[in-house]
Parts: sequence; structure tokens; C-alpha cells
Amino acid sequence: MVNLDGGLHSLDAFYSHTYLVVIVVFIFRHRRMCHERGQPTNLLPLLQSSFRPGHSTETAILHVTCISELLLAVDHGDLAALTLLDLSAAFDTVDHDILIERLQTSFGIDGSALKWFQSYLLGRTQYVRRGAVCSLVVRLLCGVPQGSVLGPILLILYTADLVTLVLKFGLAPHLYADDTQIYGACLPANVDVFLSNVNECLSAVAEWMHSNRLQPNSDKTEFLWCTTTRRKHRLPTTGPIIGSSSIEPSSSARDLGVFIDSDLSMKTHVKRTVSCCFSTLRQLSNIRRQVPTAVFQSLVIALVLSRLDYCNSVLAGVPANLIRRLQCVQNAAARLIFGIRRSEHITDASPVFTGSVFQSASCSKSRYLATEQ
Repeated sequence: MVNLDGGLHSLDAFYSHTYLVVIVVFIFRHRRMCHERGQPTNLLPLLQSSFRPGHSTETAILHVTCISELLLAVDHGDLAALTLLDLSAAFDTVDHDILIERLQTSFGIDGSALKWFQSYLLGRTQYVRRGAVCSLVVRLLCGVPQGSVLGPILLILYTADLVTLVLKFGLAPHLYADDTQIYGACLPANVDVFLSNVNECLSAVAEWMHSNRLQPNSDKTEFLWCTTTRRKHRLPTTGPIIGSSSIEPSSSARDLGVFIDSDLSMKTHVKRTVSCCFSTLRQLSNIRRQVPTAVFQSLVIALVLSRLDYCNSVLAGVPANLIRRLQCVQNAAARLIFGIRRSEHITDASPVFTGSVFQSASCSKSRYLATEQ
């Protein structure tokens, strides 16, 4: 049994990545028990969707586009804005000293548990080996392992204060690991004041990131004005300023693998998805006769249908002509697998391919809304 409060006879003997995972599991299990008892915990920001049960990139996109101020503002005739911030090597720039201090002051980790984290983070070294030749050993002063169990959780705890900072400016944030989305809305007459507020918020965010050794990548940062097609002429031609860089507004932006148009029509996302899927199907057709049907079906599901399924709940409510384009991809995949001619129906194909893309999108969105409620 691990004693989190008492001393350890030999810290080195217990130092292990496994025991640190036990600590994290213990903390979050305690958080869940407190939540079930109605006690506030707030260990993790509610607006962080990565590495949490019941959360994914799909729920993050839905939160921003479908039930946030973006869609509501566009429906009401207001102007909305979405800023997508990108960090350069976020996992590699986490400052160890700042992280340890934050674990102690913000999350109440101290005593032997804190010493375990210090032993895990401090004194790490790395080198490059190619064959029998090794480079010099370098001591690491920052960074958490991205592919580890603890690395992503530590990054979430490290950036938790960013949510509170954005909320102070009256804007809405949403995070997925190291991807930050900041959005808000205003009346068309107040666009200048709103843009000034966005600039102040982004300046504060940039300053916070620099003070925490994180590196914002202004070249990959995107900004999107959102409104209906008939009101596009009222959109400003300028975007926010981050440091010395001015961010030009885009007609569409890629958010967690989903392309969002300025009119929230999802046309760009459907167009790119269809183009990519048909390109993959053409390549797969060259090996159709060289592999068994079961293997070929698995390839199509993994390389084509997975693209149709990814975040498909954001397509609920889009025009029928866009759904038909996606349905054509699904039909083409079924015909290729089972050798069905274009003049024949595909109703006898596998049930995996005969479902409606629109029904799948609607069901996914309904499940998310039920979870949120």
C-alpha cells in the first residue's frame, strides 16, 4: 500500500513511472468521489477536452461551433470571431520548476507525492544514438514526454490557468491539449470595441505564455470572422495583432482537423473530405484484385470511412446537397469492395456501408447533447 502522506524509507526504491501514475489515478479518483458527493473540486478546467472520459476532438468542435456563441450569434445576425492559437513544441517547453510549483500551489500536491514528481521531472538527460555513435549527453531543463501516460496530464495542469485568463476578457476559451480556441460575438455596431478587446486578450495570453516558457506560433495562428453570407460585406478586413504580427482573417480555418467556414456552412470541410476520400479509393482500386475481400474492406474502412465518421456530428443540419456528396463516397466504397456496378443498387452490400451519413451525423450529435445535459 502506498502511503502518500508518510515518509518513504527509500525514495529511489519507489521511484517509478508506475507509482506516479498511481498518484494521478488516486487524485482523480478522489476528485470523482467528491464530485459524486456534490463537493467542488475543480482540479481540471471544464473547458479542456483532451485526455478526459466523455471528451474528444468532436465534443470540442461541437462546443465551439454548434452550442457556443458562434452559431447563436450568426443566427441572431451578430458578428462572431474565432481565434485558433498554435504552440510550438508545447510538450518540450514545459518548465519543470514552474510545473512543480503549480502542482503544489494550485493542485495541493505536496510531501512524498511532490518529491516523486520532482524525481520524475528533474535531472532528466537525453542523447542521440546512430548505430554505435552517440552524441553528448544533455541535461533537460524543460519538457514532459509526449508519448507517456503522465505527459499529457501534466501539460493540462500546466496550462489550466489559461482558461481563467481568457474568461476575464469576456471571451470564451476551449482547449484540446496544446490547441487553444478563443471565441466571442458582438453586435455589428460594436465590432471595433470587440476587436480591441480581442487584441487585449491575445496580448495577455501571449504574455502569459512567454512567462511560462511556452512559444506561440504566430505563423500558424488563424483568425476567422463568422456571419451569414448576406452579411459578409459587413465583416472587418483586419484581424487581431499578436505581438508584432498581424493575423489576417481567413475565409475558412482548420480546427482539430475540421474546416470551419466563415458562414459556418461546412462546405470546405465536405469538399476536402470528398476529394481526399475519392483520391484514396482510386489508389485502393489498383490493388483490389491482389487482396482478399475481407482485407480490402478493412482497408477501405480504415482509410476512407474513418474520414467520413470523423467529427461527423458537426454535419447535422447542413444542406442535403452536401450530405449527398458524402453519401456518394460511401456508395462508391461499397461498389468497389463488392464489385457492384453503377447501374445496380447497393442495398445488398454490407450493413457497414448502407447507413445514411446524415443519420450517423444526427445520432452522434444527439449523443453529445444528451451527455452535455
